[in-house]
Amino acid sequence: MLSILVKIVSFFLSAVMIVTSPLGLIAGKKESKISREKEDCRLSFAILSDTHLRGNFKLIFQGMLELGLNDLANADDRLDAVVFNGDITNHGYFEEWDVFADALSKYDVADNTFVVVGNHDTWGPNRDDFNNPEDGVKPTFIKYNKIVSDRDITEMYYSDIINGYYFICLGSEEDHTCAYLSDAQLEWFACEMEKAAATGLPIFVFLHQSLNGTHGLPYNFELNKDADYDEGGVGEQSDEVLEILKKYDNVFYISGHIHSGFRRSDSIIGIDYSSVEYLENNNGNNITLINLPSYMYFDFVHGGHLANGCGWVIEAYDDQVLIRARNYATGTWLTAFDVAVDLVG
Repeated sequence: MLSILVKIVSFFLSAVMIVTSPLGLIAGKKESKISREKEDCRLSFAILSDTHLRGNFKLIFQGMLELGLNDLANADDRLDAVVFNGDITNHGYFEEWDVFADALSKYDVADNTFVVVGNHDTWGPNRDDFNNPEDGVKPTFIKYNKIVSDRDITEMYYSDIINGYYFICLGSEEDHTCAYLSDAQLEWFACEMEKAAATGLPIFVFLHQSLNGTHGLPYNFELNKDADYDEGGVGEQSDEVLEILKKYDNVFYISGHIHSGFRRSDSIIGIDYSSVEYLENNNGNNITLINLPSYMYFDFVHGGHLANGCGWVIEAYDDQVLIRARNYATGTWLTAFDVAVDLVG
């Protein structure tokens, strides 16, 4: 009951934030257009998650998304890519995907667009009120990925190479809250990681769900101290995903799903959560875990930065990767949450 009440209150407060944004609740505020921090940047991409677009309230939800798209499109330094990391829609309905497609059609935001499937995006095709049930989850995702990115894919997962860097997009193949990755996908993932590692460059891996036990999970997902270990994360296959990641250096695993605001490890109060965390790999080096706040809904329960419209801009250099927090809706850098990760080798 408490969880339902929290979600209802969060929705209405978020609606207020959407209408009145910006409200000035910004830590480390620095107003400027998107530009690269240093001149020798080899790759720059934006990433946001959990837009939860709806067919009803279209004006509000699409308007909020377009605030961010306008920010991306007007960058001083054009972005190499933009990644939408799951829960693009709230139910996976055609009319919700149409909101997404309509919004993106109005803005030239980056050279490349990536769309990752979230659990909410898989629900609609399995409901009785879905417009066209025979289309199913996978055809729907493939269809709209093609519309917004002009990308031809055949599965819920795919990869691409941008400026020499591998972008590996994993995706759940069923409609559970946790992720489900088939044996075929895990085998494909292992092969892609091997090829990516051969480049000697950082590897960027995207999945909507966080690894189990990271970013304050499981408690941080539903604020339930008795929750199972895998609740709110990848789920039963989290260890399999991690074992693949652990074989390599300079791996960046990027997730959303939890809806927690930006927070630094040195400012933790209460819930043990940080937006950027590290796990040791087989070589004794770190895997960098990056979690995104919900773009559409600000978080007033889980803690962290209190604002919607947020995401990360990630820049790759020869010796490090910069993880830069930004509020796309207000056009501001949130420099208090920035992290620089030195590369190995």
